Amino acid sequence: MATLTPTLTIASTDATTDELNLSVTANLAVGPPSIGISKTIVAVSSGTATVLVPAGSENQYTYIKHTGYQGDGTTASTNEVCIELGGNTDLLRLKADEFCFFTSKSSSAVEVLSSSTQTILVEYAYWTDA
Repeated sequence: MATLTPTLTIASTDATTDELNLSVTANLAVGPPSIGISKTIVAVSSGTATVLVPAGSENQYTYIKHTGYQGDGTTASTNEVCIELGGNTDLLRLKADEFCFFTSKSSSAVEVLSSSTQTILVEYAYWTDA
């Protein structure tokens, strides 16, 4: 069994009336299966969603980043990546250079699709809860 240590830091001097400085760290026990940092091109909005994390017997810790590029390497500044859990309902949408890290339910696959007629290059990884 291995340990994954994610840290989330949110800081700002002007987003709220008070200075914002939040940092949270966790130690997560992980095991197989997992996929290290990888990249893939996701289909256009009318295409078939790309499965990044298959449904399994345990929950998965999932990381996804919109790289800011289309599948052909050109800038994708206005296109979003739609993240779905086991179906056609958007759970999250990422703009260029945005990312997310979340726990996905074991019985649902994590799928991604472009929000437009252009493919998007995404970075992703997942680790299975042990």
